[in-house]
Amino acid sequence: MIHWRSDDHSERFRQRLFTIDVAARSVPGVLWTPSQALGPLALVLIGHGGGGHKRDESRLDLAARYTSRGLAAAAIDGPWHGERAPVGSAPTESYAPPIVDAMVADWRATLDALIALPEIDGACVGYGGVSMGTMFGLPFVAADGRIRAAVLGLCGLQSARGAPLEMGERLAGDARDLSAPVLFLLQWHDDVFAREGSLALFDLIASGDKRLLANPGRHHETPAHARAASVDFLVTQLDAQPV
Repeated sequence: MIHWRSDDHSERFRQRLFTIDVAARSVPGVLWTPSQALGPLALVLIGHGGGGHKRDESRLDLAARYTSRGLAAAAIDGPWHGERAPVGSAPTESYAPPIVDAMVADWRATLDALIALPEIDGACVGYGGVSMGTMFGLPFVAADGRIRAAVLGLCGLQSARGAPLEMGERLAGDARDLSAPVLFLLQWHDDVFAREGSLALFDLIASGDKRLLANPGRHHETPAHARAASVDFLVTQLDAQPV
């Protein structure tokens, strides 16, 4: 069940904060819709990166981009981020299977609640999230057949130093189950994930429609045109889906 916490309107979009109860967890989220929404809207779920949160500047920028093109967008805080950050102590980051499984459950419960709303078209749902947004998002997209297309990337099976990623085997296995169209973003000089491991992860994605967009630069230097391309990809894919 969705619990609404606020409802704010601006020239850019309508923004509603909410929480979803999942098992013993209260999952904080936000839904953005166009200021003048007409009819059921396609929905993009936005995963944030490490150190970010559901309403950081990057998420707000994406929300404005999607809503300006007639889509809805939503985000939730990941574990130990945003409103889920521990109080009075440093977070303990972990990508162990129980943490990943819990985040997948959080996303699925959020999607359940949002597509029950009259303004959301449950037949047109996409996902976009890179870096940590892929570490949690790829398993979610692979597990939920309602996701029609996804933007992933800035992630791989090895750290920049070549060490296997803690959840590398999980990502590899889920990639083999991922059948939705995917745009995968890659920074050629990524200083967080090894290029070889990122290419290996892309290669494992089972989708018959997968596209690699590579650019020079380090992990946090994704160019503006790649961000625009990711939005264009999801808008086009969701518009192409039958209602």
